[in-house]
Amino acid sequence: MITVRLAAVGRVWRVAEKAVRNSVSLGVFLAVAAHPGVPFSVVELAGRGITADAAASRWVLEVGKSSLDGFALADKLIDFGEREDQLVGLWQEYGAGEVGVVAFESRLAEIVAAMETWAPVPEGPVEDFSGRLRRVLGPGTDG
Repeated sequence: MITVRLAAVGRVWRVAEKAVRNSVSLGVFLAVAAHPGVPFSVVELAGRGITADAAASRWVLEVGKSSLDGFALADKLIDFGEREDQLVGLWQEYGAGEVGVVAFESRLAEIVAAMETWAPVPEGPVEDFSGRLRRVLGPGTDG
């Protein structure tokens, strides 16, 4: 499915297509940041988007799965997917010349802001579960 979505974006994605296998948003943000025609303010927004995407993934794994029932989590993930669809659509419009750089930056800022506020920020310290997500290497394996 990701390959199909990546192919739909066009030639500009070829840079990010090989590096990204699990996140359409990350692929778009990398392509935006690597595009030679965008101003630095757009590159900065892409960086914020990468951070927001990573924070959302981490929240799902560390908080969402254990604190929400399946339907509530599904609704939340659908909401995030809608932001991702907006991002892909915007990038396609920009690549096709249908959106100028000023409008692109404005709409990108709205999408990134929505992604940044998507995962609630806990009030207290959060246990770091990232160690559980790493593959444990056995003897004789490269790592």
